[in-house]
Amino acid sequence: MSLEDLRADVQRVDQEIIRLIDERVRLAEDIFEVKKALGVRIEDPNQEKLVMKRALDMATELGLDAGATKEIFATLIRMSIEKQHELQGENNLP
Repeated sequence: MSLEDLRADVQRVDQEIIRLIDERVRLAEDIFEVKKALGVRIEDPNQEKLVMKRALDMATELGLDAGATKEIFATLIRMSIEKQHELQGENNLP
């Protein structure tokens, strides 16, 4: 494989990562609606810990950098929480 082919493969993977992030944020919107109907808080530290543990376990199994994985998932969790707060009408500018 040439360098250009490999870079094209990386670009395809990057596009898929972005698509999956978008899907994850959309799921956070659905989760917000259920939380709202149930009258539960947006933040759920136990669930956040579970998501992080699951991600770190998988990263370890695959031999990936646990620290980097933790940073990535902390960002994903933060994005979900921020989206839910936005849907609740918080942090919206007039």
